[in-house]
Amino acid sequence: MKKWFVILLNLALLAGLALSAPAPVVAAPREQALPPDNHSADSGRAQAFIQLVNNWTAPEPSAESSQDLPQANPDLVIYLTFDDGPDPKWTPQVLALLQKYHATAVFYEIGRNARSYPQISLAVADAGQMIGLHGYNHIELPKLGYSDFYLEVIDTRDAIRDALSERPDLTNQLTPCLRPPYGAVSDSVYSYAYDMNYAISMWHLDTRDWTGISGEEILGLVEKGLEPYRVVLMHDGGEDRAETVRGLELILHELTLRGYHFEPYCTVSGQEYNR
Repeated sequence: MKKWFVILLNLALLAGLALSAPAPVVAAPREQALPPDNHSADSGRAQAFIQLVNNWTAPEPSAESSQDLPQANPDLVIYLTFDDGPDPKWTPQVLALLQKYHATAVFYEIGRNARSYPQISLAVADAGQMIGLHGYNHIELPKLGYSDFYLEVIDTRDAIRDALSERPDLTNQLTPCLRPPYGAVSDSVYSYAYDMNYAISMWHLDTRDWTGISGEEILGLVEKGLEPYRVVLMHDGGEDRAETVRGLELILHELTLRGYHFEPYCTVSGQEYNR
């Protein structure tokens, strides 16, 4: 009995110490987008996504002279998109080619990569390119509940925002567009994204650069599928992208000669084209 009394006395003393101790320092809560109770998708949300993007305007292209390039046909536009960056080796090579041909694209960045290489994310925006979200850990979003989905999106957004923080003038180039990894979508993905004010941005034409095909084969796939499909998927990270860079150079050269020009996909026209 005496033994139990001692134990209880010690517990009481510990409890008193805990109550008198200063409160632990707790990290500030994340910016919240409160999850609604019901995330059922509805058929009218495609138009709502377009409205989200209507409220965002891409910056004006650089005033750098394009006299050395053929005159572009305003009706011939291609939307180049790049997934899985930023990458310290391949992303700068992609940026150099886009700059050479005065082309603008959207880079759908993985959050953990933006954390690892913030200067590359900054370079993307500084080059006049647009940035979208591609999830923090590159996992299949349909498998996630709302809380985990929310963290994948917000953590990615915050990683990119932090990368751009030293250049507030570039923050407008972080777009309200989300590209699900692997192109995996579901009713819940569309619904969750809508609730967080993000538009789902997919593609029409997969260059299959992730399979290791040659740059010439990449160009061939684009040429075959270009009409009417103009939203092109490529990659600037993840693996060896030497053939992607080669294919991009061929695409930019050949199609510029034919009067095409290259615009960012996460704009009103780009989103409407993919509905």
